[in-house]
Order: sequence, then C-alpha cells, then structure tokens
Amino acid sequence: MDEKTILAIDDSPEILESLNGILGDDYDVRLAKTASAAWTALHLTEVNLILLDVEMPGMSGFDFLETINTTKTVYKTIPVVFISSNAEQKVIDKALGMGAAGYIVKPFLPENLCEMIRKLFKASDSENAT
Repeated sequence: MDEKTILAIDDSPEILESLNGILGDDYDVRLAKTASAAWTALHLTEVNLILLDVEMPGMSGFDFLETINTTKTVYKTIPVVFISSNAEQKVIDKALGMGAAGYIVKPFLPENLCEMIRKLFKASDSENAT
C-alpha cells in the first residue's frame, strides 16, 4: 500500500508540530500555516486527507472548504477533517453540513485522531477497490 499524504492546515505552529509528531511515522505529513500555503501544497502533491482548522487569519477553514467544494473539483474527493478548539454544536453541524468527513475538538486524544484517519482511509481504499 502506498504511503498516504495528509495536509495539515493550522495557523498554530505548535498544533502543526504536534500533528506531525502524532502522524509522521505512519503518513507523509505536509504542514501549512495559511490557506495560500495549503493551496500550493495541494498543487504540488497528491493529498489523501486534509486536517483543517476552522479559525485562521485570512481565509477560514470554512472558506477553504467552500472553495474546494465550488471551484476546485479535482480536490472534492479528498476527505476533510476539521480540528478546532471551537466546540459549539452549530459550528460542528456547519462543518459536517459542508461535507467534512469529521470534526475533532482541541485538545484531542491522539488515538482518537488516528482512529478516525484509519477509518477514513479504510473506507477510501474500499471505494477505490470496487
């Protein structure tokens, strides 16, 4: 099985380093502090999963996902998981309503994140095998 690539987008360098530490042994993790850096990474690398913060300067995670959904059809099939400190149900519902594959509230347990990612990749691999 080819190594999966995860693009983590968060304006917090600490969160990005934490995600890299948690996931880096099992996946090719690309880090982006801004939406524009994330677009560059998407253009340069085949990404299998996006981890996305809700609240970022410049372009919010919702705006980023909306752009994927409306203009970048080639990226529409990439699962997006929001990782945010915002635990409001209306925000979670909005994320899932926009097509996010999941929503994880910071701080989170690494094993919960890893389990969600494994399930998403297993489902994706099953779909691609048929």
